[in-house]
Amino acid sequence: MGTLGRVTLLAALLLAPQVVQCQTLSFATGNPSGIYYPLGGGLASIWSRYVDGINIKAEVTAGSVTNLVQVAKLESHVGFAQGDSVADAVAGEGRFPYPLPLAILGKMYPNVVHLVTIEGSGITSVDDLRGKKVSVGPPGSGNFVTAWNILTALGITERDFTVRQLNYSETSNGLKNGTIDAGFIAGGLGIAAVVELAVTRKMVLVPFTDEEMKKVTAHIPAYSTFSVPPGVYRGVDEPVQTPTLWNLLVVHRDMDEDVAYRLIKALFDFRGTLEKISRVARLIVPETAASIGSLPLHPGAKRYYDEILGTKRARAAK
Repeated sequence: MGTLGRVTLLAALLLAPQVVQCQTLSFATGNPSGIYYPLGGGLASIWSRYVDGINIKAEVTAGSVTNLVQVAKLESHVGFAQGDSVADAVAGEGRFPYPLPLAILGKMYPNVVHLVTIEGSGITSVDDLRGKKVSVGPPGSGNFVTAWNILTALGITERDFTVRQLNYSETSNGLKNGTIDAGFIAGGLGIAAVVELAVTRKMVLVPFTDEEMKKVTAHIPAYSTFSVPPGVYRGVDEPVQTPTLWNLLVVHRDMDEDVAYRLIKALFDFRGTLEKISRVARLIVPETAASIGSLPLHPGAKRYYDEILGTKRARAAK
């Protein structure tokens, strides 16, 4: 090739559109009948579409504990997890034998503890679980951790009832066909598994007394008292008191700061899309998301919250 040809080729290469290498990430969510998976799928679509160089796929998983382990091992890059499980993972307590290298992108929405049964089961209080067949959720799930945290706080052990380890759908089906008497379903308000159960059977949402709530919150400070309003579930016509705790968006602590910044920014820029998937997305706001107590906030997320909240405070001061 002559000199002119080489110069022409070099010019063509320099002027050609540059190919941006796309980074493929995985998002550890949960069971399809819960909220983690559809909300995570919507968020993955937002990130893949609006964050340059990022392609994210939502994965079905067992839930919080599995998600935290996968993110820590870099088998997944982002994950949803309940606050109690995250606190244990960071501290190396509970089901985690050593601290995991995790950081938080933000606090998302509250999980409501639904202790559900069917009318006629003889279960009208938490103490009535003794001697019954009760689903506590599958191992590896935040549901499992939450159920045992609550039962332990109230002095109920595995010797007091027959333990079943079922996921959301299996718990709902077990109640419908009579193979279990009650089950714990920890998820966002309006979770599909509870909605469907209430539509097909005379479901009872078992209330927690004030004294029981005091014991639960004293045992695990991450929990707080919540009142399920009437009208969310068929047949639940009066407020029902129950525990609640927040879900967090978790990444590896070594995630690139700019990537973390762009992920959380896109979430809030396009939050309206998530609201079409689940009503819980309305509760995802920067002021709450940034408030995670002593848990480690990722530097990229901190940069975003400092910017957005600083701007809001400046506007309010005018």
